[in-house]
Amino acid sequence: MTVDTAAATERHSEPGPPAPKPRRILVITNVWPLRRARQGNEHRLAVSLSALAELGSIEILHIIPEGVIADYPEGEALDREQSALWGVPVVTRCAPWFRQRRAKTFFTYYLAGMVDAAAQPEWAYVISKESIAIVAAALATRPDLVFLHRLHNALLVEKAGGFAGNTVFDLDDVEHKKLWRLCLLPPLRPGKLLMLGHIPALVLATRRAARRSLLTFVCSELDARHLRRLGCGSGVVAVPNALPVPDDAPGVAPEPTVMFIGAYTYPPNVDAAERLATRILPRIRAAMPEARALIVGKGSELLPSFGRGLPGVEHLGYVDDLAGLYARTRVVCCPLTNGGGTRIKLIEAAAYARPMVSTRIGAEGLEFRDGAEIVLADDDEAIAAACLALLRDDARCAALGAAARQRMQACYAAPAVSERLSRILREKLAA
Repeated sequence: MTVDTAAATERHSEPGPPAPKPRRILVITNVWPLRRARQGNEHRLAVSLSALAELGSIEILHIIPEGVIADYPEGEALDREQSALWGVPVVTRCAPWFRQRRAKTFFTYYLAGMVDAAAQPEWAYVISKESIAIVAAALATRPDLVFLHRLHNALLVEKAGGFAGNTVFDLDDVEHKKLWRLCLLPPLRPGKLLMLGHIPALVLATRRAARRSLLTFVCSELDARHLRRLGCGSGVVAVPNALPVPDDAPGVAPEPTVMFIGAYTYPPNVDAAERLATRILPRIRAAMPEARALIVGKGSELLPSFGRGLPGVEHLGYVDDLAGLYARTRVVCCPLTNGGGTRIKLIEAAAYARPMVSTRIGAEGLEFRDGAEIVLADDDEAIAAACLALLRDDARCAALGAAARQRMQACYAAPAVSERLSRILREKLAA
């Protein structure tokens, strides 16, 4: 059989469909550029950036305090540094948020936020005429996709006249649920009860942002169902928090240590750390005097319990060596009574096969099963008893930790979650 090579060449040289134009993606966040190992919501942003890098080139606009911008290099040097730390190519720009100087009056603190979520104390510090203008200028460059990291930036984009049909909104925490819990947490005070009046404005702001976005991501299916019931639309999708899985997990720690980890600029973490140090550990030590509590994380020296010489309490601050930290941790305790989203601290503990004791709010939205992969308890006596039982039982510690690690690998491994997120975005953009 002969082949007409000229015809074949002519056919192969015919122009095919044009290659898709690379997308230019603008990410707006209040997370500071990375300087060291990731923590907190930086992990969630890292998973999102990994997925977005599959779709196009990324420019990150970090809206951060003016005083810290000088700590970073500029131009290409910053791009190279941040690309290495995030693990994907990024162009990085830092812009100041211009903290608003507002007199704290009854109107500014309580009443204004009942009408406008952007005027609430939680958000007003970052939303100023200057920061709105910065976001408006970034949107005016007409990026192909805008990725908003958390509610702060949805409020900014709304004020800047954005939501042009190309926005993806990572809500992460459902802020009105957090505020509701905080206001009703004992002790009840008139000021906290007045803050309940901010919830309708928060709900409406969340609903507007979700309905104007192509997709809205939250941490759990529990939160996704809640937002759909509030009329936030079918574009609400659960994308879990996720972490890399360490290659190896340490064995059961021989020392009777109970650990809590968190950033102590976040009030629910402050309350949980103080609860462990002042209420739970003393109950454990009544039966096991050698037991110790490790309070880990940035800002632990600012806690009220720091410097009080509480028996058995160690404030370790920020710890770079996570593998070493978890190797000396027998039990991870998460006695949270407030907060939203899902707790990365528990996902991390499971990755290192640590047995976990948590309140139900602490474990909310996560797939860990009570009694099989985690122990759930809410009052101080029950939490202390659960921790004490694990401090005394090597086999139970090993079994609970191994099961938690297996669940983490199935549900919260960063590569798999990033791949799923990338697939969701591709399918939506192709629709």
